[in-house]
Amino acid sequence: MGAGFIGAYMFTYFGLNLVMLMPALFSLAYKVQVIDPTGKHTSLGLVIGLGSILGLIAGPVAGVLADGTRLRWGRRRPWLVAGLLLAALGALIIALVSSIALMVVGWSISQLAVAVISAGFNPVLAERVPSAQRGRVGALGGVSAALAGVGASLFGSFLTGSMLLLFLTPCVVFALGLLIFLPILKDEPAPAGTVVPSLAEVFRSFLFNPRQHSDFALVFIGKFLLQFGFTFFSTYQLYFLLDRLGSTPEEAGRKLAAAGGISLVALMSFAVLGGFLSDRLRRRKPFIYLAAALIATGLITVAVADSITMFILGGTLLSAGTGAFTSVDLAMATDLLPEPDKAGKYMGIYYLSSGIPGVIAPIVAPLVIGLGGGGNYAALFTCGAILAAGTAITTARIRSVR
Repeated sequence: MGAGFIGAYMFTYFGLNLVMLMPALFSLAYKVQVIDPTGKHTSLGLVIGLGSILGLIAGPVAGVLADGTRLRWGRRRPWLVAGLLLAALGALIIALVSSIALMVVGWSISQLAVAVISAGFNPVLAERVPSAQRGRVGALGGVSAALAGVGASLFGSFLTGSMLLLFLTPCVVFALGLLIFLPILKDEPAPAGTVVPSLAEVFRSFLFNPRQHSDFALVFIGKFLLQFGFTFFSTYQLYFLLDRLGSTPEEAGRKLAAAGGISLVALMSFAVLGGFLSDRLRRRKPFIYLAAALIATGLITVAVADSITMFILGGTLLSAGTGAFTSVDLAMATDLLPEPDKAGKYMGIYYLSSGIPGVIAPIVAPLVIGLGGGGNYAALFTCGAILAAGTAITTARIRSVR
């Protein structure tokens, strides 16, 4: 693929990640502590956890339905546009409401939007990018996601004066990405004779034998464990800076952005270099081992941090590990697809490995934070480190990829 396609892909992926990450890393936590300052840990967990259930269910369904879409405009483009409209609706609801229950409604719509967008965007790597380029394109996509993570906290820290701007800005950026990406995306309707299954058939179609496709099952479990540990950190890092380091929300947002900017150097280095090396060496597993070790070490460092310097060090290690992981993550998953002609279906299944932790981890986290009288971020991040380290064990058992 040429530089124009890759650049458009990266910018659109940046916008998509901003839609996902700005609320998850800053905006939701900020609004929750405004509405419910005393019960913020539990309320944030409920908003993110319960609100993510709809997206979790919709993700696989949207993937299968997108595979069978036969509109003249293509089978991916319509889902991208529909997802953008839903994302704007969810953001508008969250910005305007004043209760935790209604925030759950808004976040549910936002997560449905992400599922719809993902059905149009995620299969692009498998369908349009040659296998020899998937590692580097996936790595560059990881860099876009990291830039979105930095931008999320930075933009958020300057937009706290307007809830509408705070929640709608990511949708505007994603819309700009689509204006560039959609005209150059080669997208045809599903092949003639493609039958769109019923909902019951959709859910049955996602049942696969993990013993028969053990490598795909193992790569799923590995990402699940890594994402579970990382979600502990990403969800509660703002409250960590508020409670342990005594920052204001605006100060915390800028500190997170500064830490993210420093960490971005590590992430880009590991992501880009890892992507090129994995393609050149035709090896994926060593980069997963490195990622698990770095992320676990970073979480332990944050667990004992009593200064912004220690927090930045831990975040840098964690980002380096994230870069190493994203350099081969999508490439390894697409290499292990049981049925390559059903990329939408299996990539939908694979993305459940990050979706399920997004539901469970925020609900479990307040129980861990509450140990010993409350505010126990050390226990939370240590648990995350143990889970992340488990990814190395599952990866070692994969046989089809070196």
